[in-house]
Amino acid sequence: MIEEFEKYLLYKEHKSYSTIKIYSRCIEQFISWYSVSKNKENLRMDSETINSYKNYLIFVEKRKAQTISVRLCALAVFNRFFSNKNAPKNYLLRKK
Repeated sequence: MIEEFEKYLLYKEHKSYSTIKIYSRCIEQFISWYSVSKNKENLRMDSETINSYKNYLIFVEKRKAQTISVRLCALAVFNRFFSNKNAPKNYLLRKK
């Protein structure tokens, strides 16, 4: 899934190599957080989940505003990636 997202960033969004790596890492971190905190197989990209993740970044990880902004931007592009693919909002996480 991350590889497909990286191809989307390169060919559809025309992002630089460094941006692709940063966004990929942000999405991997989000998926890791989601699987631990929500304890679910299906990933949901709804406003409640995004707000929970934002609060986690602010209060638990104590990240700076710029870091939070980059991570949320990566999530917005990730959501656009699935909208572009006409994929459902919920999908199964593949564990490595």
